[in-house]
Amino acid sequence: MSPLSLAPAITPDSTTRLRLVSGGRSFISVPVDHTPGESPWLVTAMHELLATHDRVLFLLVTELGDYDGGADLRADHPVLRPAATAERAVEVTMSQWRELEAIRGTLPASETHRVQIASWSHFIDPSFAAVWRHLLTAFGVGIAFRRDVLRLGRKYLKDGRGQGVAAPVARVACLRAIESLAMRLRVAELAGYHHEYGRGRDAVLAARLYAGAYATDGLTVESLIGEAPQRRYHQLG
Repeated sequence: MSPLSLAPAITPDSTTRLRLVSGGRSFISVPVDHTPGESPWLVTAMHELLATHDRVLFLLVTELGDYDGGADLRADHPVLRPAATAERAVEVTMSQWRELEAIRGTLPASETHRVQIASWSHFIDPSFAAVWRHLLTAFGVGIAFRRDVLRLGRKYLKDGRGQGVAAPVARVACLRAIESLAMRLRVAELAGYHHEYGRGRDAVLAARLYAGAYATDGLTVESLIGEAPQRRYHQLG
Protein backbone atom coordinates (compact mmCIF):
# COMPACT_ATOMS: atom_id res chain seq x y z
CA MET A 1 0.00 0.00 0.00
CA SER A 2 1.21 3.50 -0.74
CA PRO A 3 1.50 5.70 2.37
CA LEU A 4 -0.33 8.43 0.48
CA SER A 5 -3.28 6.44 -0.74
CA LEU A 6 -5.52 3.47 -0.19
CA ALA A 7 -4.56 2.33 -3.68
CA PRO A 8 -1.62 -0.05 -4.21
CA ALA A 9 1.66 1.51 -5.21
CA ILE A 10 1.87 0.41 -8.85
CA THR A 11 4.89 0.75 -11.09
CA PRO A 12 3.66 1.53 -14.62
CA ASP A 13 4.72 -0.90 -17.31
CA SER A 14 6.04 0.22 -20.70
CA THR A 15 2.52 0.40 -22.18
CA THR A 16 1.35 2.63 -19.35
CA ARG A 17 4.35 4.92 -19.72
CA LEU A 18 3.46 5.51 -23.35
CA ARG A 19 -0.16 6.21 -22.44
CA LEU A 20 0.52 8.71 -19.66
CA VAL A 21 1.04 12.38 -20.38
CA SER A 22 4.49 13.40 -19.21
CA GLY A 23 3.19 16.21 -17.02
CA GLY A 24 4.68 15.06 -13.74
CA ARG A 25 2.83 14.84 -10.46
CA SER A 26 0.25 17.35 -9.28
CA PHE A 27 -1.80 18.10 -6.18
CA ILE A 28 -4.84 20.06 -5.13
CA SER A 29 -5.92 20.95 -1.61
CA VAL A 30 -9.50 20.22 -0.63
CA PRO A 31 -10.67 23.24 1.41
CA VAL A 32 -11.35 22.87 5.13
CA ASP A 33 -14.95 23.99 4.65
CA HIS A 34 -15.71 21.68 1.72
CA THR A 35 -18.91 19.74 2.37
CA PRO A 36 -18.98 16.35 0.62
CA GLY A 37 -21.63 16.06 -2.07
CA GLU A 38 -22.38 19.77 -2.31
CA SER A 39 -20.10 20.58 -5.23
CA PRO A 40 -19.21 18.68 -8.42
CA TRP A 41 -15.91 20.52 -8.81
CA LEU A 42 -13.88 17.62 -7.42
CA VAL A 43 -15.14 15.30 -10.17
CA THR A 44 -14.18 17.83 -12.83
CA ALA A 45 -10.79 18.46 -11.23
CA MET A 46 -9.97 14.77 -10.99
CA HIS A 47 -10.69 14.12 -14.67
CA GLU A 48 -8.98 17.28 -15.93
CA LEU A 49 -5.82 16.72 -13.92
CA LEU A 50 -5.60 13.07 -14.92
CA ALA A 51 -5.67 14.19 -18.54
CA THR A 52 -2.61 16.36 -17.90
CA HIS A 53 -0.52 14.71 -15.21
CA ASP A 54 0.84 11.29 -14.39
CA ARG A 55 -0.32 11.41 -10.77
CA VAL A 56 -2.89 13.53 -8.93
CA LEU A 57 -2.85 13.98 -5.16
CA PHE A 58 -5.87 15.31 -3.28
CA LEU A 59 -4.65 16.79 0.00
CA LEU A 60 -7.22 16.99 2.80
CA VAL A 61 -6.39 20.05 4.90
CA THR A 62 -9.12 19.77 7.55
CA GLU A 63 -6.48 19.77 10.30
CA LEU A 64 -5.92 23.46 9.55
CA GLY A 65 -9.36 23.95 11.07
CA ASP A 66 -7.71 23.37 14.45
CA TYR A 67 -6.63 27.00 14.36
CA ASP A 68 -10.18 28.30 13.98
CA GLY A 69 -11.89 25.75 16.21
CA GLY A 70 -9.16 25.01 18.73
CA ALA A 71 -10.09 27.77 21.15
CA ASP A 72 -13.09 29.75 22.31
CA LEU A 73 -11.89 33.26 21.53
CA ARG A 74 -15.16 34.93 22.48
CA ALA A 75 -14.45 34.62 26.18
CA ASP A 76 -12.51 37.20 28.18
CA HIS A 77 -9.84 34.54 28.65
CA PRO A 78 -9.52 32.29 25.55
CA VAL A 79 -10.02 28.62 26.37
CA LEU A 80 -8.23 25.88 24.43
CA ARG A 81 -10.25 22.84 23.39
CA PRO A 82 -7.83 20.61 21.42
CA ALA A 83 -9.55 17.28 22.14
CA ALA A 84 -12.92 18.30 20.71
CA THR A 85 -11.27 20.00 17.73
CA ALA A 86 -9.15 16.95 16.88
CA GLU A 87 -12.19 14.70 17.04
CA ARG A 88 -14.12 16.98 14.68
CA ALA A 89 -11.15 17.17 12.27
CA VAL A 90 -10.98 13.37 12.05
CA GLU A 91 -14.71 13.17 11.34
CA VAL A 92 -14.57 15.76 8.55
CA THR A 93 -11.37 14.26 7.09
CA MET A 94 -12.90 10.80 6.84
CA SER A 95 -16.08 12.20 5.29
CA GLN A 96 -14.07 13.99 2.58
CA TRP A 97 -11.89 10.90 2.13
CA ARG A 98 -14.95 8.70 1.49
CA GLU A 99 -16.21 11.20 -1.08
CA LEU A 100 -12.91 11.14 -2.97
CA GLU A 101 -12.77 7.35 -2.82
CA ALA A 102 -16.25 7.21 -4.35
CA ILE A 103 -15.22 9.55 -7.15
CA ARG A 104 -12.03 7.57 -7.76
CA GLY A 105 -14.13 4.41 -7.88
CA THR A 106 -15.88 5.69 -11.01
CA LEU A 107 -12.60 5.67 -12.93
CA PRO A 108 -11.47 2.73 -15.06
CA ALA A 109 -9.54 0.21 -12.95
CA SER A 110 -6.38 0.98 -14.94
CA GLU A 111 -6.54 4.63 -13.84
CA THR A 112 -7.33 4.47 -10.13
CA HIS A 113 -3.70 4.09 -9.02
CA ARG A 114 -2.95 7.49 -10.54
CA VAL A 115 -5.17 9.22 -7.97
CA GLN A 116 -3.78 9.51 -4.45
CA ILE A 117 -5.47 10.79 -1.30
CA ALA A 118 -3.63 12.09 1.75
CA SER A 119 -4.49 13.90 4.93
CA TRP A 120 -2.40 16.71 6.39
CA SER A 121 -0.76 14.36 8.89
CA HIS A 122 0.69 12.18 6.11
CA PHE A 123 3.24 14.91 5.45
CA ILE A 124 3.98 16.02 9.01
CA ASP A 125 7.47 14.62 9.39
CA PRO A 126 11.02 15.90 10.09
CA SER A 127 11.21 17.50 6.62
CA PHE A 128 8.01 19.44 7.24
CA ALA A 129 9.12 20.37 10.75
CA ALA A 130 12.40 21.80 9.47
CA VAL A 131 10.67 24.05 6.92
CA TRP A 132 8.01 25.10 9.42
CA ARG A 133 10.65 25.98 12.04
CA HIS A 134 12.57 28.14 9.57
CA LEU A 135 9.39 29.98 8.59
CA LEU A 136 8.52 30.59 12.24
CA THR A 137 12.03 31.97 12.78
CA ALA A 138 11.59 34.22 9.75
CA PHE A 139 8.33 35.46 11.22
CA GLY A 140 10.14 36.26 14.45
CA VAL A 141 13.15 38.09 13.02
CA GLY A 142 12.35 38.95 9.40
CA ILE A 143 10.92 42.29 8.29
CA ALA A 144 9.20 41.79 4.93
CA PHE A 145 7.93 38.29 5.75
CA ARG A 146 6.63 39.29 9.18
CA ARG A 147 4.89 42.33 7.67
CA ASP A 148 3.05 40.20 5.11
CA VAL A 149 2.03 37.57 7.66
CA LEU A 150 0.65 40.22 10.02
CA ARG A 151 -1.19 41.82 7.13
CA LEU A 152 -2.89 38.49 6.46
CA GLY A 153 -3.95 38.31 10.11
CA ARG A 154 -5.52 41.75 9.90
CA LYS A 155 -7.25 40.87 6.62
CA TYR A 156 -8.73 37.77 8.25
CA LEU A 157 -10.41 40.02 10.81
CA LYS A 158 -11.50 42.60 8.23
CA ASP A 159 -13.15 39.93 6.10
CA GLY A 160 -15.24 38.95 9.10
CA ARG A 161 -13.97 35.39 9.31
CA GLY A 162 -12.50 35.87 12.77
CA GLN A 163 -14.88 35.95 15.71
CA GLY A 164 -14.11 37.07 19.23
CA VAL A 165 -11.10 38.88 20.66
CA ALA A 166 -9.33 40.64 17.79
CA ALA A 167 -5.69 40.19 18.82
CA PRO A 168 -5.86 36.42 19.52
CA VAL A 169 -7.84 35.79 16.33
CA ALA A 170 -5.28 37.67 14.24
CA ARG A 171 -2.40 35.76 15.86
CA VAL A 172 -4.12 32.45 15.17
CA ALA A 173 -4.65 33.45 11.52
CA CYS A 174 -0.93 34.26 11.22
CA LEU A 175 0.11 30.87 12.58
CA ARG A 176 -2.29 29.12 10.23
CA ALA A 177 -0.86 30.98 7.21
CA ILE A 178 2.70 30.00 8.18
CA GLU A 179 1.85 26.31 8.61
CA SER A 180 -0.03 26.29 5.31
CA LEU A 181 3.00 27.70 3.50
CA ALA A 182 5.27 25.11 5.12
CA MET A 183 2.99 22.32 3.92
CA ARG A 184 2.94 23.67 0.38
CA LEU A 185 6.72 23.55 0.29
CA ARG A 186 6.76 20.07 1.82
CA VAL A 187 4.36 18.62 -0.76
CA ALA A 188 5.33 20.58 -3.86
CA GLU A 189 9.08 20.71 -3.47
CA LEU A 190 10.17 17.91 -1.14
CA ALA A 191 7.57 15.30 -2.13
CA GLY A 192 7.82 16.13 -5.83
CA TYR A 193 4.24 17.21 -6.59
CA HIS A 194 5.53 20.15 -8.58
CA HIS A 195 2.20 21.28 -10.04
CA GLU A 196 -0.20 22.77 -7.50
CA TYR A 197 -3.78 23.60 -8.47
CA GLY A 198 -6.27 25.83 -6.66
CA ARG A 199 -9.68 27.39 -7.16
CA GLY A 200 -8.32 30.91 -6.74
CA ARG A 201 -5.13 32.88 -7.02
CA ASP A 202 -2.02 31.56 -5.33
CA ALA A 203 -1.85 32.58 -1.67
CA VAL A 204 0.08 35.80 -1.19
CA LEU A 205 2.83 34.33 1.02
CA ALA A 206 3.63 31.58 -1.47
CA ALA A 207 3.46 33.96 -4.43
CA ARG A 208 5.79 36.48 -2.81
CA LEU A 209 8.21 33.84 -1.51
CA TYR A 210 8.61 32.39 -5.00
CA ALA A 211 8.99 35.89 -6.43
CA GLY A 212 11.96 36.51 -4.13
CA ALA A 213 10.22 39.19 -2.02
CA TYR A 214 11.79 37.93 1.22
CA ALA A 215 15.34 37.50 -0.02
CA THR A 216 16.41 40.58 1.95
CA ASP A 217 15.41 38.65 5.09
CA GLY A 218 17.51 35.71 3.91
CA LEU A 219 14.33 33.77 3.20
CA THR A 220 14.11 32.06 -0.19
CA VAL A 221 12.81 28.76 -1.48
CA GLU A 222 16.40 27.61 -1.96
CA SER A 223 17.30 28.45 1.64
CA LEU A 224 14.31 26.43 2.88
CA ILE A 225 14.65 23.29 0.76
CA GLY A 226 18.30 23.35 -0.29
CA GLU A 227 17.72 23.37 -4.05
CA ALA A 228 16.14 25.36 -6.86
CA PRO A 229 12.31 25.56 -6.74
CA GLN A 230 10.22 23.37 -9.02
CA ARG A 231 6.67 24.22 -7.91
CA ARG A 232 4.24 25.78 -10.38
CA TYR A 233 0.83 27.11 -9.38
CA HIS A 234 -2.16 26.76 -11.71
CA GLN A 235 -5.58 28.30 -11.22
CA LEU A 236 -8.60 26.06 -11.78
CA GLY A 237 -11.65 27.41 -13.54
